[in-house]
Amino acid sequence: MKILLLLFAVTINSINASEKSDYNLMQNKIDVINYIIDLKISDVSKEISAKTEIAFKTISDLQELKLNMKGMKIHSCIVDNQEMVYNHLDGIITIQLASLLQSNTHHSLIIEYSGIPKSGLFIGKNKYRNFSAFSDNWANFASHWFPSIDHPSDKASATFNITVPDKYEVICNGDQINRATLNNSEVQYTFQINEPIPTYCMVVGVCDFAITETKTSSGIPIFYYTYPEDSLHAVNGFKRAADMVSFYEETIGPFPYSRLSLVESSTVFGGMENSSAIFFTEKSPSFTGERDNEETVAHEIAHQWFGDAVTMSDWSEIWLSEGFATYFTALYFEAREGEVRFNSIMNEYMKSYKQNSKSNIPVIYNGYKNLSEMLNVETYQKGAFFLHTLRRQIGDKNFFKSIQEYYKKFIHTNTNTNEFKSVVEKISGKNLDEFFYKWLYQPGLPN
Repeated sequence: MKILLLLFAVTINSINASEKSDYNLMQNKIDVINYIIDLKISDVSKEISAKTEIAFKTISDLQELKLNMKGMKIHSCIVDNQEMVYNHLDGIITIQLASLLQSNTHHSLIIEYSGIPKSGLFIGKNKYRNFSAFSDNWANFASHWFPSIDHPSDKASATFNITVPDKYEVICNGDQINRATLNNSEVQYTFQINEPIPTYCMVVGVCDFAITETKTSSGIPIFYYTYPEDSLHAVNGFKRAADMVSFYEETIGPFPYSRLSLVESSTVFGGMENSSAIFFTEKSPSFTGERDNEETVAHEIAHQWFGDAVTMSDWSEIWLSEGFATYFTALYFEAREGEVRFNSIMNEYMKSYKQNSKSNIPVIYNGYKNLSEMLNVETYQKGAFFLHTLRRQIGDKNFFKSIQEYYKKFIHTNTNTNEFKSVVEKISGKNLDEFFYKWLYQPGLPN
């Protein structure tokens, strides 16, 4: 995620890290395998009608289920074809099961609901005053429009069945596998992503898109979904996107999804790394041609590997997403433009760090009052400088081999800093306890 500073304050006060809903409500109890989200969006009302089917596996014996769901009116909860008693309070659905669900068994939960999302899914007008609808889930706003375990530790695959008026196009994660015309001037798009992704990266976008297609040298399709008025600017703004994917494949490992879509949207961030469908703000220079926006594009593409495919187990370790994406942005320009450009970017990181660091919070920290405070120079810039210093500490060969092994080992799963450290120590043959401790668990920059 690349922060758009002018809009960042919009989200800060609305995400309270002390709330129960900020944690995995079913930690060590269930593992969500798949979401099927049926969603109807209208251009004459902000109200949605929806049904979400959740396939899950039990980890322990269960007598009740708890899910995140904020603000919607729930019509029914059905577990394994049997309607269940539930209550919905403070953004949590608690479902009383009719009988005990034994551990290590597979089940289905279907929730029907409707309402006007207060956040997470924004239905209205774009900058050209045309209809649009875009989700913006980070950090735990997905549960404003579909019931879920809204936490990065429980990744799942997803299918989206999105019904809209037939004059609009739809973009979601993964591949478009169907487009069916309905009888009442509506069309239903079906998208499917087979790889498990975190809920904060599950998205839908609806608009009168102009769609441009290109591909990488290895054949990965890349699509630009833009407002028609901005499509020509996007071709220039994204001109190196395919090369960025190729560089990260060469440096890290295979691209983790079957395609990549770059989408003009109403996200409050400069860019949001939704898995296989990156959303960029409609105010982005990528769509206006006013200035170079390639660092943001590189940052969000790097997230497809780090944050999306390899995901932190807990919010407190978000540097494994943001620090990596920040450093790998600089690495792309080092590879393509040389040391001068690389040093310029790293110097800007250091300047930003010195100007904005409070020097009393370490990179890995779980004491923030709200989740948005994690998007700071500790997790971004200091995380990047830690990786750069680690690279110098163990040498390029060991560093990049460690990165490749880490990605290969944890692709499509969750991980933590200790697991990353174990990979690096194994490859480099060095004990890095003190190095990791000083950089990541202590505030400020080490001497």
